[in-house]
Amino acid sequence: MKIVTTTLLSKGIFKDNLTYFSAKELEIGSIVVVPVRGKPTEALVVDTRDAGDLKTELRHSDFALKKITAVKSRNFFQPEFITAATKTADFFSTTLGQAVKSFAPLAIISQTANQNNKQKNTEDRKPATSNASQTKIEKFVLQEPDEDRIALYKKIIREAFAQKQSVFICAPTNADVRHLKQILGRGIEDYVASLCSDETNKEQILNWKKANNHKHPVLVIATPLFICLPRSDIKTFIVERENATAYKQMARPFIDTRFFIEQLAEAKRAKLIFGDILLRSETIERSRRNELAPLSPITYRSFTSAQKQILINQKEKDPTNFGQAISPELTKWLEETAGERWFIFSGRRGLNPLTVCGDCGHVFSCPRCKTPLILHQEKSGKNAENYFLCHKCGHTGQPEDKCQHCGGWKIALLGAGTDKIEAELKKLLPQTKILRLDSDTVKTPKKTEAIISDFYASPGSILIGTEMALFHLREKIENIAVVGIDSYFSVPEFRIGEKIFNILLRLRHLAVKNFIIQTRNPEEEILNLALKGNSTEFHRRELSDRQKLKYPPFSTLIKISVKSTDKQLVEALETLKEEHLSAWQTIIYDSFSNLRGGEAQTNLLLRLPTGHWPKSEIIFLLRQLSPAFIINVDPENIF
Repeated sequence: MKIVTTTLLSKGIFKDNLTYFSAKELEIGSIVVVPVRGKPTEALVVDTRDAGDLKTELRHSDFALKKITAVKSRNFFQPEFITAATKTADFFSTTLGQAVKSFAPLAIISQTANQNNKQKNTEDRKPATSNASQTKIEKFVLQEPDEDRIALYKKIIREAFAQKQSVFICAPTNADVRHLKQILGRGIEDYVASLCSDETNKEQILNWKKANNHKHPVLVIATPLFICLPRSDIKTFIVERENATAYKQMARPFIDTRFFIEQLAEAKRAKLIFGDILLRSETIERSRRNELAPLSPITYRSFTSAQKQILINQKEKDPTNFGQAISPELTKWLEETAGERWFIFSGRRGLNPLTVCGDCGHVFSCPRCKTPLILHQEKSGKNAENYFLCHKCGHTGQPEDKCQHCGGWKIALLGAGTDKIEAELKKLLPQTKILRLDSDTVKTPKKTEAIISDFYASPGSILIGTEMALFHLREKIENIAVVGIDSYFSVPEFRIGEKIFNILLRLRHLAVKNFIIQTRNPEEEILNLALKGNSTEFHRRELSDRQKLKYPPFSTLIKISVKSTDKQLVEALETLKEEHLSAWQTIIYDSFSNLRGGEAQTNLLLRLPTGHWPKSEIIFLLRQLSPAFIINVDPENIF
């Protein structure tokens, strides 16, 4: 008889390891069905031992072991995957089951395909030599424009195929996967497999079989969900668009895919490449510490084919133009380039991102989460009415005629959202085809692609879009204008500067003739650095500021949050700080959650020096906390 240790794969179950017995031999990585509270539950085998070796423990146990109900798949996950998931679970203070579930699609786990055949094919692909443990782990960074990275990827794929090795490219979004398949798959269509999370279960299973069972080396292009693909011949992992925030989970267990892939590459002794037009500051710092080597000389000054790069200063202009989204200077450019395409970027949807009192400076904020309210216009009905909408918690309300803070009537609408830009352009250029791409107008990928195709097929058209559009704009555009970037500077996130610079650098790279930034903050150095494409100076300043403030990569932050309305939880958080974490730098503060409809939350921020995490004593402590405590290691923001 075997004593089997399992970790549950069911969502919402926070227990880690449970022990059962089985009369069958089970390999680590197998998927089984076990009884939990009277219900059959999928679990992953993480350890097996002979019952004879545990006679004493079993004899003194105060509970009876239950039997494993069924074996669903033998040896589904490779040992290297389990090793990477274990390290990831420790780093992000979650259970092994939740870490595994983050990178294992339900459709694949639930399928009833013949696993024995799959296992045989996998064994046939194993390298003839057994020197994997002596193989040097190579980790590289690649900061190049998109075209140069793609050219280098093609070379890497050819070399891998020649050595009978497969390549796995992880992309942050489904749109990126489809784009990469189109440009990298030319000439090797039979050996390319793509896996997208928005495909049907049938499509996922079909593509999974192609990726996993092909005897020839393959190029796999997939979103993070499919990293568990058990091909032993994958010897190169590429993390494309490494700076994308989509790699960091926005809900529990808050795992960063980039960390997991690095652990998996280490376990498989595979080559790892982080690539982007602008790498994260954390990655650049690791390169400076020689933890990551440049695959090619790092490009610190981005190239653009834009003939003119212009900054329009709206700070001290004619007061009669105050509040206009499109400045007279930009209007002139639009008129002089009639017949050419324009993409106009705005950081916010709606009419105006900010409403303030001109007398006291009070900002009209959400009564629930205190986030600035954004003015929108109702599209349905004959009489279009304006309304306030909070983009954080979804609260809506009627616009107010006077300031609740001072009673003043001097209300100013600041900034320009996509709604306002569209309305002004239709008045200025009534004969021009104007398209809009944001989450208010587009709800499906099919609709998104239709708008993008229509834009590129229509010379002289204008596309207005938010950051959402950047995931889909691949081809060059004659003219690009940035109209609503100023609102980003008020976002209280320590990574916001890098986000702004990344957006501007991508837009600048897409422009062919004119790249224009319209702003009321011309003194912001990030804007001037972006116009020049000077990522060297940007990273120098960004890393210097973070080092002074002890932000990542010069520390590891752990945020523990509870509902502010639950006094017992808040008291428990204070006790945790005073009695258990007093040896480390901590602070307690209030904020508003993005995950709970804007409910107030109380946070404990734990700051550890770089290299001092994970710590076993803190991990043990955090795992004793109830699910009411939300733990986020290396959060995107601290508020």
